[in-house]
Amino acid sequence: MAGKYSTGKNAIAISDRSGLQFPYIEMVREWTGAWVHISEFESKQPQLEIKVRGGDAQALEHPRPPERTPPAVTILLPTNPFETYAAASSLILVNSPSHGRDTATIVRFRGTIEVAPGTGTVDDPVAGYATPKDFDGISGTNIIKAAGYTITVGRYTNVTTTLASAITDTTTNSGITLTDGSSFLTTTDNEPQVALIGSELIRYSTISSNVLGQVSPQATSMNPQWVQRGAYGSTAATHSAGATVRNLTNPTDWYYFTVDTNTATVGGIRGGGNSVSAGPVTITP
Repeated sequence: MAGKYSTGKNAIAISDRSGLQFPYIEMVREWTGAWVHISEFESKQPQLEIKVRGGDAQALEHPRPPERTPPAVTILLPTNPFETYAAASSLILVNSPSHGRDTATIVRFRGTIEVAPGTGTVDDPVAGYATPKDFDGISGTNIIKAAGYTITVGRYTNVTTTLASAITDTTTNSGITLTDGSSFLTTTDNEPQVALIGSELIRYSTISSNVLGQVSPQATSMNPQWVQRGAYGSTAATHSAGATVRNLTNPTDWYYFTVDTNTATVGGIRGGGNSVSAGPVTITP
């Protein structure tokens, strides 16, 4: 049987690290296997044994359903966003850049936000909206009608013609011919324009030989006269030869509505003031 090891209380040892002499009982074994004095001992660097981590969590355990519809909000309009169309007319043109609205949408207009007292009291104010400024015979009070107004997308113009031939609700390519499209606005950069027939909006950007068409990227060499029927939320319909066609321009940034009661005094006048907004009839808290 092997004998016991001596405690070494009177022995000395040589450090593997420094080569110096130290009391044997003060020596320790380092993680590298080296026999060193306690004053030389170095702990193992934590980075030498990096813990394995999984990927960062991204998916939510309880997400909102994908079909959730965000609440509608008001959109701030440019300064003096309203424009009267013509003298004795109730049509109001609205400048709302990149509005993204469909025709037949109900829009309610509101003036500058005001807080005190609003519909409350001085001690308990309730936020409200000021009345836009009157302009060209149009009352700001009528503009902000609580029920809102039904809009039509595009800038209303007096440019009209007629259909040279009847079309069905599916007529599209090379089939929509105007009697005279020379006064209709066209573009070369794919900026859409609109032909209004009845309540249907037909999107186009070019006119060739009085036929509505559209430039690339929608168009191709095989289909150079592509147009969109029933555009901006309208419905494609059958129209007879001789039906009136009106040019509505810049549907991306403009729409119009018929204001209650008032008519313009001069026409072509901008107004409404600053901080006017357009939005839903009811704002969700």
